Amino acid sequence: MEMHKPKLVANWRELLKEWGVIVLGVLTALLAEQAVESIQWHHKVNAAVADMNNELSVGDGPQSYVRAAMHDCIADRLDMARSAVERGDRAETRKLIDTFWLPKRTWDSLARDAATASDIASHMPHQRMLQYRIAYNMVPDMQRLADKELADLANLRALPSSGGPIEAPEKRPEIEAIEALRIDNGAIGREAMFTLVRLKLMDLRIDRFSVARDFVAARTHFGSCMTTPRLPAADRAGLNRF
Repeated sequence: MEMHKPKLVANWRELLKEWGVIVLGVLTALLAEQAVESIQWHHKVNAAVADMNNELSVGDGPQSYVRAAMHDCIADRLDMARSAVERGDRAETRKLIDTFWLPKRTWDSLARDAATASDIASHMPHQRMLQYRIAYNMVPDMQRLADKELADLANLRALPSSGGPIEAPEKRPEIEAIEALRIDNGAIGREAMFTLVRLKLMDLRIDRFSVARDFVAARTHFGSCMTTPRLPAADRAGLNRF
């Protein structure tokens, strides 16, 4: 078999030509790799944005809307319960306690957490990611408050059904549970309203079906008390789009 010896470069012009070909090839390969990587990150960012939008518009957003609508209903029910406890009316107190209802849904930030953990957040425009961070800002605290609210409701339900008028030793823990629920309700109401305003500023609509589903569930327990959340005038018009 005939062996071809490597051809030596005859002069500087040929050397530069060969060097240029090599450099051009390397640069082309690098640019192609960067282009592919950029396209991949673009798809990942779009998928992450879609997941966050869905989580906010179908989950946290509708829940915020309904909780804002429930605020006054819960406050009125707590007022009635405290009045019954202070009168010592066990039967009326138990009736109010037994019909006191709270939604059992989770407040989620899984999509935002996944975007942060996979470094997708660093490939999003800073201002847009900042909007998502602010929108999600209340979610962990709302979950904490929801858990606390259920625990406070359990304390309220500790009152025995049998017996005569509620005596002083029983009144104090009941009133404490009522006031704890009042604080919970106020905090969740404010944070729900904040979330709704942030979604409006992001031009992110909440899902009508999810709102209707949660609204019907709440109205089953609170009746006509459930009305559209009373937002500040500047924000009320925006929520009419939901």
